[in-house]
Amino acid sequence: MSQSLIAKIENGRQVPKRDQVVALCDAYGVIGSDRAVLVAIAEDLRAENQRVVLRRNPEPAQKRIGRIQQVSSIQRCFSPSGLPGLLQTADYCRALFSGGPAADLEAAEAASAARLRNQEVLDTDREFHFVLPEGSLGWALLSGEGMTHQIEHLLVVAGRPNVQLGIIPWGQTVSELPLNSWTEYDDHLVIVGTMTRVAHLTQRGDLDEYRRLFNDLQSLAVYDHEASVLLRETARRYRTS
Repeated sequence: MSQSLIAKIENGRQVPKRDQVVALCDAYGVIGSDRAVLVAIAEDLRAENQRVVLRRNPEPAQKRIGRIQQVSSIQRCFSPSGLPGLLQTADYCRALFSGGPAADLEAAEAASAARLRNQEVLDTDREFHFVLPEGSLGWALLSGEGMTHQIEHLLVVAGRPNVQLGIIPWGQTVSELPLNSWTEYDDHLVIVGTMTRVAHLTQRGDLDEYRRLFNDLQSLAVYDHEASVLLRETARRYRTS
């Protein structure tokens, strides 16, 4: 490996490949469980593009995300429809994984359990920043009562000191329309989700572009009291629906 490549890895500008991690472990004498963890992290971060059918067998992907969350200091997430996994109630999560004609209920339950376990990371000192358009709150996977509970859950999570929840108000003028959800993990990885594929992006150009877009979207969002007002009004609508 060249000196410039080592510098990029050391400065967080490039995620090393599996064989590069193995070579570095050999060079530094890393053995045993530490070596296994480092290799596993590299494999998770550089999972490349994977075909993922959401309701067929989503549990392994949830476990992989959980491992990535454990080694990330800050996560930034934007979702144009629906709610991010870390913000979901158990009922919302199960409804998401078990919906659709091809759903495997056993696999859906396993994936839901894995996603709910991943939420334990909220109790750590890691930081989380979520941005949602107000319209995404209107996608009702549950009954009025269930969605009321889900929206009230957002208020609770948003009250954590390590969580920022921004809501882009309905009718806000935007310069571009992001079509897919994504999550940034530190400055090393962006996971972009579509209905059939999940892309793991580690190239600097991709990372910089998603950071730019996230920064643009967060500038349109309201936070704290203003966001709470929008959430409470949404909960009221579901409660009376």
